[in-house]
Amino acid sequence: MDTVEREDTILTLMRVYERSGHGSKADDLADQTRFPVHKIMNILDELVLMGDVQVTGDGIYTLTDQGYTLAATVMRRHHVLETFLKEMLGMDHETAHEEACTMEHHTSENTINRLRSFLKTTRECPGPCRIHHRHHSCRTLTDCPPGEDLVIEAIRGCRRELRLADLGLVPGEHIRVMERMADTLLIRVKDCDIAISPEIARSVLVGVDR
Repeated sequence: MDTVEREDTILTLMRVYERSGHGSKADDLADQTRFPVHKIMNILDELVLMGDVQVTGDGIYTLTDQGYTLAATVMRRHHVLETFLKEMLGMDHETAHEEACTMEHHTSENTINRLRSFLKTTRECPGPCRIHHRHHSCRTLTDCPPGEDLVIEAIRGCRRELRLADLGLVPGEHIRVMERMADTLLIRVKDCDIAISPEIARSVLVGVDR
């Protein structure tokens, strides 16, 4: 099992759990990762031995705390890389996403931290953040009903933007409002459900995803 196989498998397990609240069987993981069944079985056996994954008696695989921490780290790498490729190199969303999927497995934490610092420096501004006039008619996430498909147009607040980038909330990203609660808003980003506060939701400007 190489690094790509390990990280792709635990990322898939994390997304399945965050989407459904349940683990996954080997056959389903094989379909989602596009690894042959015998290959995914070997990977899962090794992940269990490494302490990243646990399995029930009826063959349901879920992440351990150790595995979830690794998956979250890889996801963070992906979001930072994708943001850098889009904002600094001008790549379109789909190309940046595909490139980040490859690069996330081979980029060191030192490099990721340097990229985050660079992005933060380029986004910092001396006064109130300015939003282009075309966004003035955009709604914020707090204005959107559950079930609506949206695309992020802008983020209010330079320093907040970097934090949200780690969650995948970047301009051009497609999202869906899943549920509104008293003190949180549940949204779906890249097959992951994320709960954010009303304060954060008010800083995310969105348009209808057509």
